[in-house]
Amino acid sequence: MLQSIDKKRSIFFYILILFFLSTTSNISLNHRASSLLQVNKIEVSGLDNDLNTIIKKKLEYIIGKNIFLLNNRDIENKLNNIDYIHNYTVSRSFPSKITIKLKKTKLIAITYRDNKLLYVGSNKKIIFLPQKKPGDTLPIIFGNFSNNEFFKLRHIISGSEFDINKIKEYYYFPSKRWDIKLNNEILVKLPIENINNSINILNKVLKENVRKQNKVVDLRVPNQIIFSNE
Repeated sequence: MLQSIDKKRSIFFYILILFFLSTTSNISLNHRASSLLQVNKIEVSGLDNDLNTIIKKKLEYIIGKNIFLLNNRDIENKLNNIDYIHNYTVSRSFPSKITIKLKKTKLIAITYRDNKLLYVGSNKKIIFLPQKKPGDTLPIIFGNFSNNEFFKLRHIISGSEFDINKIKEYYYFPSKRWDIKLNNEILVKLPIENINNSINILNKVLKENVRKQNKVVDLRVPNQIIFSNE
């Protein structure tokens, strides 16, 4: 009887040892698998090297996280808050790399706020870039304009026969009225309403070669064109 009990104890002891070894092995395997699936590389491309590096640093918080458990929404929120990005794709390269491909928004104008140079992007955002782009020839916008007002004007001009690339400066007034200065230094005063008609009139006037001494074309009064050299 004692032998039988000892035998049972021995069997139970061996079972415990096997269970312990099996559990230890599983923990080790799970740890290795978990380590293998941790993000250890972020690859960012599509922008200038400096901007790619800045964005990469903003996303370094995901290094060491499980690639399966990453929250895409968090990454998207980070990228959506970067004004100079037009669109992007985020992909997971298993087992441990995140690849981000970016497209930079087109810069369409320059403006100044609080003595700081800013850009207006085609994504309708006001953009601060760490470094001014050399050789900028973008038009300048003066005044405390809203993005909606500027893009409304831009849409009207782009939809007309007038070449928007002839504009070197935009002036916005509190009354929500615009003046535009052309590359040939002619200042055009636009009305608050019916800008479409005014732009079409302007295009015809310029084709008829306004005299050089006329530096101002005033279109604010309906059905009138007022020229002046002031």
